[in-house]
Amino acid sequence: MKLGDSKRSTLIRRFLLSAIKSNSPHLIQDATETFQVTRQTIHSHLAALVKNGHLIAEGNTRGRVYRLGPNRSHAKTFPLKELRESDVYYHDFNMVFSDLPEKLEDICHYGFTEMLNNAIDHSNGKYVHVSVDRTLETITINISDDGQGIFDHIARVMKLRDPRESILELSKGKLTTDPENHTGQGIFFTSRVFDEFFIFSSDLVFTHNDLYTKNYLIHTKENHRGTTVLMKMALDTRKNLTALFNEFSGDEEDDYAFNKTVVPLRLALFDGGRLISRSQAKRILHRIEKFETVMLDFADIYFIGQAFADEVFRVFARKNKQINLIHINTNADINKTITAAKNNPD
Repeated sequence: MKLGDSKRSTLIRRFLLSAIKSNSPHLIQDATETFQVTRQTIHSHLAALVKNGHLIAEGNTRGRVYRLGPNRSHAKTFPLKELRESDVYYHDFNMVFSDLPEKLEDICHYGFTEMLNNAIDHSNGKYVHVSVDRTLETITINISDDGQGIFDHIARVMKLRDPRESILELSKGKLTTDPENHTGQGIFFTSRVFDEFFIFSSDLVFTHNDLYTKNYLIHTKENHRGTTVLMKMALDTRKNLTALFNEFSGDEEDDYAFNKTVVPLRLALFDGGRLISRSQAKRILHRIEKFETVMLDFADIYFIGQAFADEVFRVFARKNKQINLIHINTNADINKTITAAKNNPD
């Protein structure tokens, strides 16, 4: 049997990593006594951890010092009752996030605590499983609860007719089922600041991939119990969380409030693939009175109906002149339909 194949080998290596994380002064001695093995065996495990990037060895054999390497991972399941997301971040996962570049650590801290807090406050589950994997190139955060599922929860509380509408509402931002205690900004900003962002719940998946600056709704054959959030980030990122906040916030006169949003209209294409009716328009326009600037993103939309355009760009726009309604990523045909709607008399 190879050294790394057994469960015992895994336990020894976890022990060694934990001891190094806590700066144990008697690493080798403690390990040999705990597992009743030779010093040579422990040194073999340390060498394996160095080889796979979990540790870095410095100095000669007698004075060798070990510290955490670029490859780090940790996973743990927590009872949700009375759990505090900041404690989990700093006490249980600090070693994975330590010594990251400051701006990247800010992003990881924000996404980790916001998504874990959602599980604590909204899932109505009993347990949450958290794992973080860090390599030389990326860091991946996975938070999975056993609750009722985010899309079904939002649909029920917001009285939406279809859980798929929850995804469209989440993408707008300022959506919360507990307005006294939450602003509804967490998912909006987290999905945009990470390179890859996924929410799995029931048979639905919401994903935002920053490489393509797109949001997608995916209908799967699998049924995910509870809610799983997966976030991935490149370690060499140049992203800045503050810059993202500023992009969607007002100026000093607005107290820098979150007052801009982008509505990806492709998320409304689950009724046959076209935006035709006034009811579809009203669904898209739901709650956007909470914002001062609304960008309607027509990426992947190739046709809209006259009634849809009229409801958005004439009826709603003229009733809500305080909202700056902007359309982006439109083709020539859509532009003509929008222009015709705007020029229609009352």
